[in-house]
Amino acid sequence: MDYKQVYTNTIVYHKVMKTLTTTEHSGIKLLSVMVIAGVVFSGMTFFMLGDGFTSSLLSDKNYEMLCNTGLCFDPSSASFPTGIFIQQSQGFDSQMMGTNTESFSAFRAVKTSVSDIQFTENSAILFSSKDSFVREGLQQSNEGASEVLRVMGSGPTNNRVLVGFDEAQLGTAIGDKTLDSAKLKIFVVDNDGRWQEGQSVTVRSLTEPWQEGVGSNAPFANFVGTQKGVTWDCSDENACENWDGGSFMATVTDTVVISNDISGKWIEFDVTKDIMAYLDGTPNYGWVIMKSDEDSSGRINIAARETQANIPQLELTFT
Repeated sequence: MDYKQVYTNTIVYHKVMKTLTTTEHSGIKLLSVMVIAGVVFSGMTFFMLGDGFTSSLLSDKNYEMLCNTGLCFDPSSASFPTGIFIQQSQGFDSQMMGTNTESFSAFRAVKTSVSDIQFTENSAILFSSKDSFVREGLQQSNEGASEVLRVMGSGPTNNRVLVGFDEAQLGTAIGDKTLDSAKLKIFVVDNDGRWQEGQSVTVRSLTEPWQEGVGSNAPFANFVGTQKGVTWDCSDENACENWDGGSFMATVTDTVVISNDISGKWIEFDVTKDIMAYLDGTPNYGWVIMKSDEDSSGRINIAARETQANIPQLELTFT
């Protein structure tokens, strides 16, 4: 999806934003910019950037970190209003496109519809109905509209991926057939090459419902109530008591080993026992994918359903 991202205060940028780096550690600093700038959210105007404002253009001016952290604009312009905000949106009408503006009341983020089940004679493939990832270094950031899902470990900046499937589709797919196996399949888009000799990544069954949300690399949106999805702290905007990075089973469902050459490839987890539990009456809230040793380095990005290509799948086979 072609999300446009917005930043609207050149003064604060030059004084504060330019000092940040493109690491997860710096993400928490982005939140403090709100306080430093003394931003008042009411009455702000949002600007949608044209396609000409690319990361390479900003890179020529040493501003590449803006796009990498979700803050993309040309700081040389003097036409931006005061205030800071990031917006993801799609489907602007011709008038909005012409003026490059949109009012706050018209804010929207378009969610991708759930793909249909693919049936064969002895199998069915379901596609994720929701997916996101949660960030320990940005505990209020929702990533429900991100095109990549990130598994990462490195001390206090761990990232965990959440994937869920529609229970109604699951019931339809199984019907009165006898389940033989169930595999959760995810596509690794890229790999940072820091997995040493290989490290374990686990999948565990989630034990609480969660809301996908519409955020995408946008830690500020929670402050104005436009994001209501899962974060590190909360499963949705109202459920924060027992979440803390995810509420999941202590027992690992399955484990795979990730090495530096796992990139541009599918990996799969055997989740048969979790689907069997669903057939016995246990609700299925999806899974959390995380590193076994979250204190070790290593990051992979996984294709999210927003890409509409290589999205997470649940493959069921029957006897």
